[in-house]
Amino acid sequence: RMTAAHGGLEKWRSAPSVSFEAALLPPGADSPLVHRVTVEQGSRRAYLDFPEMEARISWDGEKAWSENWEGPFPPRFFALLSYYFMNLPWLAADPGVNLSEPGTARLWDDPTEYITVKLTFEPGVGDTPDDYYILYVDPNSYRLRAAELTVTYADALPPDVDVMTEIIVYEEFATVVALTVPTKCSVYGKDRSLLASFPEVRDWSFSRPFDESRMVMPPNAVLDTSSAIRPTKKSE
Repeated sequence: RMTAAHGGLEKWRSAPSVSFEAALLPPGADSPLVHRVTVEQGSRRAYLDFPEMEARISWDGEKAWSENWEGPFPPRFFALLSYYFMNLPWLAADPGVNLSEPGTARLWDDPTEYITVKLTFEPGVGDTPDDYYILYVDPNSYRLRAAELTVTYADALPPDVDVMTEIIVYEEFATVVALTVPTKCSVYGKDRSLLASFPEVRDWSFSRPFDESRMVMPPNAVLDTSSAIRPTKKSE
């Protein structure tokens, strides 16, 4: 019902690519990190453009590299981050994804009893297969209202933190070629502290050509050698 409420799987899966422009605004930042995301469906190869930074990130399914990247996250971690956040209604039906039986829960002081489903991954799926999402589905519209998630990618976290729990709340939607997509959302800590926001997600496309040349690593690019797993400390 959730996937159907967002336009169904067939049209989304049959799109050659998913592309959109997102503005990511961390608390206290003077200006958002504007980036254009283009992801090839099926392979999930991706490239991102950051026009104001004149930077680029590419992910070919095995390795990530960047040009002029001075952002807050490793390129490999960031390559599919916005894509995953904005496409969760469909990614919940991906191969290698397990869904729990539905439950109910409230979201902070919101009186709504949301339908909740826990999303976990088969071993070996992605860089951090032990991560999970808890989807909060509106019981009336069946749209995705929020998702609690864990972040365990080691080099994207502070040195003394092994896991971070966040809640992304979807605030506005639009319909593009019969698919209902988020256009505004915010990311909170479990204590409701604001961690970041996406004040605008715009210019969605499900037909933009995928530029195959972006999968060729240029000579001036920097290969991302970040690690998803924190090294085990040796006993003294």
